Amino acid sequence: SGIPFLPLGVTVMIECALLGIILARVILSSRLHSHFRGVGESYLSNQDMIIDYVMVLLGFCGAFYTGFFPKPSFHIAPFVRFGLAVTIPWVHKVIGSFLRVSKSILTVGLFQIGTIVIAAWVAAMIFDDQDQKDIYGMPVNQGFESFGNSVYTMFAAQTTATLPDAMVPTYHNNKLVLLFWMPFYLLGVCIFAQVILATVYEEYQKEVEGGMKEGHKVREQGIELAFTYLKDSENKIIKNGEELEVVRYENFAEVVKLMSMVEQKEVLSSELIRICFDALDDDKSDAICRSEFADMCEMLQTALIITKRDSIVKEHLQGTAYGRLLERTMSNGSEGPDFGVCPPDGVESKFIGSPFDICMNMVLGMNVAWLILQSVFDLNDIPEPSWFSKVDLTFSFLYVFEVSVKLCWWSWQEYWTSSDNRFDFVTSLILAVAALAFLFFDAPRDWLRYLNLLRLIRLLKALNNIPEYERIMQIVMRMITTCGDVLVMNFLVVYIWAAWGQQLFGGLLVKDNPALKEQDDLDYFDSHFQVYNFNDMVLGMVTLFFVTITQWNNQVTCVCLALHEHFTFSWFLTCTYWISYYIASPLIAFNVFTAFSIDIFIKLEEMLDPKNQKEGEISKNLKGLQNDMAENQGLVLRIQEDAALRRERVFQAFFEDDDDDSDEDGADDADEKSSMEDGDDKADGDDKADGDDKAEGDDKSDTGDKV
Repeated sequence: SGIPFLPLGVTVMIECALLGIILARVILSSRLHSHFRGVGESYLSNQDMIIDYVMVLLGFCGAFYTGFFPKPSFHIAPFVRFGLAVTIPWVHKVIGSFLRVSKSILTVGLFQIGTIVIAAWVAAMIFDDQDQKDIYGMPVNQGFESFGNSVYTMFAAQTTATLPDAMVPTYHNNKLVLLFWMPFYLLGVCIFAQVILATVYEEYQKEVEGGMKEGHKVREQGIELAFTYLKDSENKIIKNGEELEVVRYENFAEVVKLMSMVEQKEVLSSELIRICFDALDDDKSDAICRSEFADMCEMLQTALIITKRDSIVKEHLQGTAYGRLLERTMSNGSEGPDFGVCPPDGVESKFIGSPFDICMNMVLGMNVAWLILQSVFDLNDIPEPSWFSKVDLTFSFLYVFEVSVKLCWWSWQEYWTSSDNRFDFVTSLILAVAALAFLFFDAPRDWLRYLNLLRLIRLLKALNNIPEYERIMQIVMRMITTCGDVLVMNFLVVYIWAAWGQQLFGGLLVKDNPALKEQDDLDYFDSHFQVYNFNDMVLGMVTLFFVTITQWNNQVTCVCLALHEHFTFSWFLTCTYWISYYIASPLIAFNVFTAFSIDIFIKLEEMLDPKNQKEGEISKNLKGLQNDMAENQGLVLRIQEDAALRRERVFQAFFEDDDDDSDEDGADDADEKSSMEDGDDKADGDDKADGDDKAEGDDKSDTGDKV
């Protein structure tokens, strides 16, 4: 892969040191597990701890073996790392979901396999004897010389990796073969592939929903148990005419302090404990009831950050002519408190639209135009005038000036809370150092290419001024964090198969390999695909990543199969490797990510719509605190939800909608059933009436006959 490797002795020492740290953690976890046995739920099972010990032991053995034999034929380290990862609870949960979802495609998969085998048998019967060549010099029966070749050709065609190449010779020879190919494509590509996608995603949805409901149930039990321990049974309060048990402020503060000890970090600072409690205490009774206590548990998953808004320079210039000039430059003149760099949602920033902001946006626009002009000179090999570099240096120093002015307006702590500001600071510093290097130290001009790339990335900030772009990026970032489990599932599949592929094909996919020398028809070498190999873990993962996003790669698969004689054990092992990877990654893991990410994107877009956002009592209380702190104290209170809490909110909204739809469908079915029953009753009544009329008619008829 071209990545530099550390010396063997250093890598063995690092590996042993890391394994020692893991071993210490495993021992500590097992002691805690035995100490708290029977209290609450187990964090690790006995089986997981045994796996941890076995994996660490195998890791030490592999490290020592590599130290004595530098080029072993089998590397155990990747499998040890995978085994250690599996015992992590949330990774274990992801693996369990993957295995349960795999079972769901069994029935549909059998139908698809049957379609491929039958189509391959028919194709072999039709085309195997047509060995004449078409006008392009290709045999008509290419890929159908035998039943085995026909099965592979139809399988690769079903993945769309060899379309339309697979049907070109036969289709060019006789157009009627469309009567064979089109039904196969409709069944294999258009129907069964989509049915597998729907089946896999439905099963994963059920798995996530079941896990969420179970987690919510355990969470509610934990909240109830905690409230029972913390409540003040002797003193109760009256709310809405009802006597309620409550948790006092003293107990709340003690819980937060204890949590800080367990988490080894400060959950809430002493000054924020009172703020947090006041936000929960709706009636200001200095106590919270059961419902407010549940909100407190969510609040403890929320980071409350207080920063000083104004810089020392701004405070020092307050009331002077320079201070008024700075304020006119950095403020847009809107009314209301100043919430600093990143105001809360729905609150207008006092900096956006200010004269300084408008001026710097104009500078960004001019820099974009300047980069376009430079690219025209570069792409057309036109010599650049010497003054071009001076213009580049001017832009670099303008960005340094921008950072300096902002730091004169906001405090360093407030400035650094914005990711955009952090990026601006780092890039401006690099560009300024490079400018000084060009001015005083005659730095190489080759650096300009990389600096221009860095400057171009910085100019992408201008897109943040487009509201739709900013909104889409916000949704995409939240979608990525929400789909974290699915992304980990895809990564683990690629990782473990890359480790397996390194053992099977590492260093073998080269022209000098005797097994490949006599095979001149391999498109792998003709297409210059040698870079896609399994010589190390990085290259193996890159190769499998492209196989995943393209569903299949015929060139890489064929060269791997060509390494061994047909129907040998190694050949069957290679077939098992590629078929299992196709099922695990493109069919299951990647399909789940594709469908799940689409649904999550739509749900996030709906949730972030201002029309659908509801403000609760806690939000109102916190907004009041934010306004008071910004207006009277010059402080900014930021509220950042934990990623796990945000993900849980999205899942909850997602599955609540599904439940509502199910309830509506059930109500519609009930109404339909009720109307059908009413219709049946009416029909019974009509039949009865008709019967009575008929009976009367018969009686009349009988009477007439008698007369």
